[in-house]
Amino acid sequence: MDSAGLTDWCFGWDRAVRRLGCCHYAKRRITLSRHFVARFLHETPQLICHTLLHEIAHALAYIHCKETGHGRFWKQFCAQLGIPNEKARCKCPDFAPQHRPAPTYRYALCHAETGEVFYRYQRRPRFTSRKLSQTYIVGRKDETLGMLTIVKL
Repeated sequence: MDSAGLTDWCFGWDRAVRRLGCCHYAKRRITLSRHFVARFLHETPQLICHTLLHEIAHALAYIHCKETGHGRFWKQFCAQLGIPNEKARCKCPDFAPQHRPAPTYRYALCHAETGEVFYRYQRRPRFTSRKLSQTYIVGRKDETLGMLTIVKL
């Protein structure tokens, strides 16, 4: 990244399972999916390098031309980096973890009188009692305004 002129940018890993990499313009950070890299590191490492160059092109297009997305300047930077016919999305086999555990929900947003569950949460939601008293379910405001409560499952 330094050799491409991104000296004040940093690199990191993320847990994405639906995209290979991401360029975070505001944070000046490029990330790659740890699942993607783990899946293709030994099979096709050139795919990982290609994805990293794709994200570096996004960063360069943003720095020099304030362009986000897959526009004309991004394509020019792709060509300069050695990926001349780059498209917005490449076809890539599935790389999501095969045995992903089902989420365990520990809390629920319920109707105080009927006990109807509207949402489930893995962590305790940060509702204050005042905010919860002003919260309602869209389309059911009359019956849910002031009647919602957080319940531990």
